Amino acid sequence: MTIRIAMVVNNLNVGGLEKVVLSLLRGLDPQQFEPHLICLDGQGRMFSEQPLPAERTLVLTKSPRKLGPVAADPVALWRLRKWVAARRIHVLHAHNMAPLVYAGLVARAAWTPMRGRPRVVYSEHNQIYSASPRTMARFRQYVRLADHVVAVSKDLNGKLLGPMVGLRGPAGVIYNGIDGERFRAMSGEAVRRELNLAPGELLIGTGVVLSKQKGISNLVQAAQQVLERVPQARFAVAGDGPLRADLEEQARGLGLGDKFRFLGYRSDMHQVIAALDVYVLPSLWEGLPLALLEALAMNKLIVCTRVGGNPEIITEGENGLIVEPGDPGALADALVRALQDKALQDSAAQHNRAKFERMFSEPAMVGAHEALYRQLVTGP
Repeated sequence: MTIRIAMVVNNLNVGGLEKVVLSLLRGLDPQQFEPHLICLDGQGRMFSEQPLPAERTLVLTKSPRKLGPVAADPVALWRLRKWVAARRIHVLHAHNMAPLVYAGLVARAAWTPMRGRPRVVYSEHNQIYSASPRTMARFRQYVRLADHVVAVSKDLNGKLLGPMVGLRGPAGVIYNGIDGERFRAMSGEAVRRELNLAPGELLIGTGVVLSKQKGISNLVQAAQQVLERVPQARFAVAGDGPLRADLEEQARGLGLGDKFRFLGYRSDMHQVIAALDVYVLPSLWEGLPLALLEALAMNKLIVCTRVGGNPEIITEGENGLIVEPGDPGALADALVRALQDKALQDSAAQHNRAKFERMFSEPAMVGAHEALYRQLVTGP
């Protein structure tokens, strides 16, 4: 039996969630699974990277109209139900809350006496960390639409099962994973030349969406303190987002000049990471960030904040350093130590790739999802 899986997302704009979806679409065993893709709100920037033929994709543009008290466009729901029934989808795998609402409602509307209804999997990536009380109240209701909930970290799973959500249905952890071969034996010399780094200059950097979540404002503040103690330090932030202009203005206001560079969106992020001496992720909240997995796969020394699944990736003092979120002073101290502590640098180089292969590889993630889909459709 070939199991037909449909990933349900808002769109494939640039982000970790979207990269996970692309990995699943590419990685599912074609002898056992037939993947499909549903975008509720346009294609998104990375849509061209999805590998499916046109007949296995559905792209909608949902409106803000509501179906009674539920925030769902009835026209989009009707088109989605019709498509799911025609494709005889076995599993709808929703990523984040709006896709969960659509998948859950459509699964129940697509029920037939012969086939029953599609099963609904919901993956929580990090949305509940930043949810308002009103949104969280809605989420507690909507999550009941899922037959199984996947958390991308143990921390998230604890939040789902604890008083924050009070989930009572089946749930479990499946760590995000990436294709480690893309990050093996990569040179960053071209990027270092592009940035005009002189011999002996040390590059600290990251690659993120420039949003409040990623805490880059704290990194800009920390950079000023780092440069006072390590004048040969330099900073580079790859990525774009709604806060880019504000962050650039902040860096100018602190007089950082060309010692703190904003690189914009990069299609060669693996080369940017290869150019770094220290990878930094100062997020205010996270699920299990793919950015850290990429740095881990490339044996980079990592400095990150104690949020979400970050401490499940980084062991303090072994393969990186962890600081509390929203503390530029602590972040600066950790970055200075990372640049100067040779023993820590050697330890990270020794442990990171092995930990990545053991826990966060793409085959491990895909295999865990395949087992879950089979269980939901055919039973244990």
